[in-house]
Amino acid sequence: MATEIWHEFGEDAPVTLIPVADGRLEVSADGEMLFDRKAEGGAYPEMKRVREIKQQIKQRLASRGSA
Repeated sequence: MATEIWHEFGEDAPVTLIPVADGRLEVSADGEMLFDRKAEGGAYPEMKRVREIKQQIKQRLASRGSA
Protein backbone atom coordinates (compact mmCIF):
# COMPACT_ATOMS: atom_id res chain seq x y z
CA MET A 1 0.00 0.00 0.00
CA ALA A 2 2.85 2.39 0.78
CA THR A 3 4.24 1.91 -2.72
CA GLU A 4 0.84 2.66 -4.29
CA ILE A 5 0.43 5.86 -2.28
CA TRP A 6 3.94 7.23 -2.67
CA HIS A 7 4.11 6.25 -6.34
CA GLU A 8 1.07 8.40 -7.03
CA PHE A 9 1.57 11.30 -4.61
CA GLY A 10 5.25 11.34 -3.68
CA GLU A 11 6.24 13.68 -0.88
CA ASP A 12 2.99 15.63 -1.27
CA ALA A 13 0.96 12.85 0.36
CA PRO A 14 -0.36 14.02 3.74
CA VAL A 15 -0.19 10.41 4.88
CA THR A 16 1.37 8.50 7.72
CA LEU A 17 1.69 4.72 7.43
CA ILE A 18 2.25 3.13 10.81
CA PRO A 19 3.21 -0.52 11.07
CA VAL A 20 2.28 -1.49 14.62
CA ALA A 21 2.72 -4.59 16.73
CA ASP A 22 1.05 -7.86 15.78
CA GLY A 23 1.05 -7.13 12.04
CA ARG A 24 -1.28 -4.17 12.34
CA LEU A 25 -1.22 -1.46 9.72
CA GLU A 26 -2.79 1.96 10.07
CA VAL A 27 -3.00 4.68 7.43
CA SER A 28 -3.93 8.19 8.48
CA ALA A 29 -4.02 11.52 6.70
CA ASP A 30 -4.15 14.86 8.44
CA GLY A 31 -4.85 13.05 11.71
CA GLU A 32 -7.83 11.08 10.38
CA MET A 33 -7.69 7.29 10.17
CA LEU A 34 -8.21 6.13 6.58
CA PHE A 35 -7.41 2.46 7.09
CA ASP A 36 -6.90 0.24 10.12
CA ARG A 37 -6.09 -3.32 9.18
CA LYS A 38 -7.28 -4.72 12.52
CA ALA A 39 -10.57 -2.80 12.42
CA GLU A 40 -11.21 -3.98 8.85
CA GLY A 41 -10.86 -7.66 9.63
CA GLY A 42 -7.10 -8.20 9.65
CA ALA A 43 -6.51 -8.62 5.92
CA TYR A 44 -4.48 -6.35 3.72
CA PRO A 45 -6.76 -4.19 1.58
CA GLU A 46 -7.81 -5.27 -1.88
CA MET A 47 -7.05 -2.92 -4.76
CA LYS A 48 -10.59 -1.51 -4.66
CA ARG A 49 -10.00 -0.40 -1.06
CA VAL A 50 -6.56 0.99 -1.91
CA ARG A 51 -8.17 3.06 -4.68
CA GLU A 52 -10.72 4.40 -2.18
CA ILE A 53 -7.92 5.41 0.18
CA LYS A 54 -6.05 7.10 -2.67
CA GLN A 55 -9.21 9.02 -3.59
CA GLN A 56 -9.49 10.27 -0.02
CA ILE A 57 -5.88 11.45 -0.23
CA LYS A 58 -6.58 13.23 -3.55
CA GLN A 59 -9.49 15.05 -1.95
CA ARG A 60 -7.29 16.23 0.91
CA LEU A 61 -4.61 17.46 -1.48
CA ALA A 62 -7.22 19.28 -3.57
CA SER A 63 -8.63 21.01 -0.51
CA ARG A 64 -5.13 22.13 0.46
CA GLY A 65 -4.61 23.62 -3.00
CA SER A 66 -7.82 25.65 -2.76
CA ALA A 67 -7.09 26.94 0.74
